[in-house]
Amino acid sequence: MRLVLGQPLFHPNHSQEMLFMRTKLLFLGVVALSPLLQGCFGSSQDSVFPVTGKVTYQGNPIESGTIVLDSVDGNTTAAMGEIVNGEIKAEAPAGEKIIRISAVRTKNEKDQYGELITESYIPAKYNGQSDIKRTVSPDEANVFELTLE
Repeated sequence: MRLVLGQPLFHPNHSQEMLFMRTKLLFLGVVALSPLLQGCFGSSQDSVFPVTGKVTYQGNPIESGTIVLDSVDGNTTAAMGEIVNGEIKAEAPAGEKIIRISAVRTKNEKDQYGELITESYIPAKYNGQSDIKRTVSPDEANVFELTLE
C-alpha cells in the first residue's frame, strides 16, 4: 500500500482491505501524535478553579478588559479571563498569582483612516509591572476585590 499526497484517503472504488489499512494507518498516526498534542495544549491534570470578583479603576467599574493570572513560581500556566462591567470571570490553576489588569477605551478622536482611536488607560503598575498578588485556592471561593487608583 502506498499513500499518495493529494489523493483522498478514502475512495469508493477502494477494496475493503485497502480501506481498513488506511483507517488503521490514520489511527496509528493520531495515537503517535497524541503525546505531542497534549504537550502543546497542556495536561488534563492541570485543574483550574473559578475566579470571580470585582475590579474598579479610580472608583469606577472597568467596563471591558482582561485579567491575567501569572504564576509567581512559574510552575503553572498563566490564565486569562475577562472583565465586563467590573465583574471578573476567569479560571486558573491553584497557587499564588500575580494579577495583571488591562483595558482600553475609545477616544472621541479618529485616526488618519477615519477609525476611532482607542487607548490603554490602566497604568503599567497594574499590568506589565504589577505586584498585586492573590492566591487561587482549590478549597475556597476565589473572590478577588481589586481597587485600582
